[in-house]
Amino acid sequence: MKRLISMLLWLAPLSAAAQAPNSSEFIRPPYLHRGDTIGIVSPAGKLPQKIDTAKIRARFESWGLHPKFGRFWDGRKEPYFAATDRQRAEDLQRMINDPSVKAILAGRGGYGSVRLLPLVDFSPLRKHPKWIIGFSDITTLHLVMRNLGIESIHGPMLTGFRFDQQQEGASVESLRKALFGQMSRIDIKPHPLNRHGVAQGKLAGGNLTMICAANGTSEALKTDTPTVLLIEEIGESAYRIDRMMQSLERCGVWRNVRAVLVGHFTRTIDCSGFGVPNAESLIARYVQKLGVPVVFEFPAGHEEPNLALYLGREVSVRVDGSGASIDFHTAE
Repeated sequence: MKRLISMLLWLAPLSAAAQAPNSSEFIRPPYLHRGDTIGIVSPAGKLPQKIDTAKIRARFESWGLHPKFGRFWDGRKEPYFAATDRQRAEDLQRMINDPSVKAILAGRGGYGSVRLLPLVDFSPLRKHPKWIIGFSDITTLHLVMRNLGIESIHGPMLTGFRFDQQQEGASVESLRKALFGQMSRIDIKPHPLNRHGVAQGKLAGGNLTMICAANGTSEALKTDTPTVLLIEEIGESAYRIDRMMQSLERCGVWRNVRAVLVGHFTRTIDCSGFGVPNAESLIARYVQKLGVPVVFEFPAGHEEPNLALYLGREVSVRVDGSGASIDFHTAE
């Protein structure tokens, strides 16, 4: 009996490790190569009616990729969502399970990804990782990937593509580079609210509303290791942004944050009524007191440019009088 107990005690740590990935080690999905397939799904809201499938296909083929559309990626029957929860979940699951698909791009955000979580099995991605791409509402899926210990790409979706332009915009070009493993550094101009310093940690975050909505759930943002936190937002009242910043503070999210990247805060409502000139000054009240480097006007969110970023990747942040830089550690 004593021998059996000893064996069980010895095996227990192995069992726990198998169930929960080491939070300090993230899996990096393979970068794409010419000839690879990219899946296109709509986990949340429906796409604009005038979306042009032929132009989408031509754009990805010009990168050497084969686009594979989900069955319900462009649904029209539902009043808001691209399709029913089950149909959207089935689309996402098929792309996760399909060995030919190397990356999964969300068509747009809006709202709805969270409704898929009970219906989708993400665990196959631990053995066969692939890039999940998007921002805004897709932050929910990035949080799932973070808790699985898998890198993902915060970046432009189909609604950010400009098919009437001869050349790629900076946002879409950055997505192409990220998919092919060519994204290594981002430089940002100075901002009066920046806080100088250097730091290192794994990049996390995304849309502020989505981050706060996950508090108290299994997808909650955990910062139990050194973290560089990105936040961005659109169309929120100043008082709601303040309430969300309070939530991050009270949930202990700031505990291991080593640097903060403040992306676009677009169309913030009633700043004057809340006694602030803009959303950035409101955010500064919280992040400046952390004593860590802070970067304002970081090029991510609901404005141009919205550059592709490797979430879960170790990054180095430098902020000084000449501006700021974010270096992505690319070693395999």
